[in-house]
Amino acid sequence: MFCACAGKGIEDPVGPGASCSGGSAPFRPRLTCIQQIVFTPTCAVAGCHLNPGAQQGLDLSDGMAWSSLAGVPSAELAGMNRVTAGDPDMSYLIWKLEGNAGIAGDRMPQGGPYLSQAEIDVIRQWILDGAMDD
Repeated sequence: MFCACAGKGIEDPVGPGASCSGGSAPFRPRLTCIQQIVFTPTCAVAGCHLNPGAQQGLDLSDGMAWSSLAGVPSAELAGMNRVTAGDPDMSYLIWKLEGNAGIAGDRMPQGGPYLSQAEIDVIRQWILDGAMDD
């Protein structure tokens, strides 16, 4: 079971040097920005994906998200990684965020509100860019 938490509003990503503080500031496809704008307030703060007891063993707390995602097999769908660097369409994280018909369980965050397509697109771009830990 997962928890439902609200995301924050964003703008389209911009070039290097831009802030990633959310609200009226741009949201960039970097893990530090995704952590600050999505993972911490939407996934970890409510305890859903925060150790101890992170759902599906997926700890999205600051400093743990990358090692819990990149190249790590999905606990729900055999043969698929949570994040496959360079391939957002084969990354289970994207499937869960978009509510793909092939997912096990619910779309995330469970019960919504769901991330906007713009937020998901930034996460997609981070994965496409190699899902680097910055």
